[in-house]
Amino acid sequence: WGRAHREPIYLVTNLELVAEACWWYRKRFRIETFFSDQKSRGFHLQQSHLSDPARLTRLLMAACLAYLWIIYLGALARCDAWRRRIHRTDRCDLSLFQLGLALLDHLLNTGLPLPVAFQPPPLETSESVR
Repeated sequence: WGRAHREPIYLVTNLELVAEACWWYRKRFRIETFFSDQKSRGFHLQQSHLSDPARLTRLLMAACLAYLWIIYLGALARCDAWRRRIHRTDRCDLSLFQLGLALLDHLLNTGLPLPVAFQPPPLETSESVR
C-alpha cells in the first residue's frame, strides 16, 4: 500500500501473486473513477433509462466525445491562470474531468469563449511525464 499510509489496505483475491492483485486493483480503481464521471459525478447517463441498443450506442458515442472535450478543458484548467479562478491554489484534489467541468461552468457563466479542441496543451516542464 505504501509507507506513507498509516492504515493497511486488504485485498481478498484468488490470485497467487500479491503484485498481480495490486496491479488489477489499480486498474479497477481507475475504471471506477471513469464510471463515476459518466454517472453520478458527471453526465448522469444512468438517468437516460435507454434500453434500445442503437439509441444507447449513439448516447455513448456522444458521451465519449464530450468526455474527451471535458478532459481537454481539465488539462487547460491546470494552468495557473485558470486554476486560480476555478479551484484552490494550494493543492488540487479534483480529477481532470472535474476541473474541466468547473472550467466549463466558469466559461458559460462569465460569457467567455469556449475553447474547442481535442489537442492537449503542452506539458509544463516541471511536471513528470509518466
